[in-house]
Amino acid sequence: MEASPYFAGWRHCPRCGSERLELEGAEATCPDCGNKVHANPAPTASAIVLDDRVRVLLARRANDPGAGLWDLLGGFVDEGEEGLDALRRELREELGVEIEPGEFVGAFPDTYGDDGIYTLNLYWTAVIASGEPTPNEELEEIAWFAPDELPQREEFAFSNTVAALEAWGKGVRTGSSGK
Repeated sequence: MEASPYFAGWRHCPRCGSERLELEGAEATCPDCGNKVHANPAPTASAIVLDDRVRVLLARRANDPGAGLWDLLGGFVDEGEEGLDALRRELREELGVEIEPGEFVGAFPDTYGDDGIYTLNLYWTAVIASGEPTPNEELEEIAWFAPDELPQREEFAFSNTVAALEAWGKGVRTGSSGK
């Protein structure tokens, strides 16, 4: 079995420095010290930010991956950070707003960047509790979209964003808008 891309570039055991690291699938094992490391996806926390007209706030990315393409707001969860804390922090950093998280929409796998880092992307609905959304330097622009006016699939930076919006959209069509 081929080693996970997570281990690309690994040549030494992270615990003892041995050069006899054995890579197989999603596991790296050091025969010298017994250390085992598992390849795990990096978690992200993102929001489907809604206004009182149930429009979705999207951001056009200023940087790669996906520069110039649309995305939902959010980012990577820091080590030891809870998902909703990461969600609030990311929206504060990206837009300068405080949010009120709503319903959990789902978890969607994907890859990120040229290295193909595996991610597990957690999505919640949210509303802005205070502040006026102003994009930071990571964002070219922000815009509100009605559910039936969202950009086309190919205009989004990541497939997980499309999957999250589709999952949320099913609730909108059945009367559960997530607000």
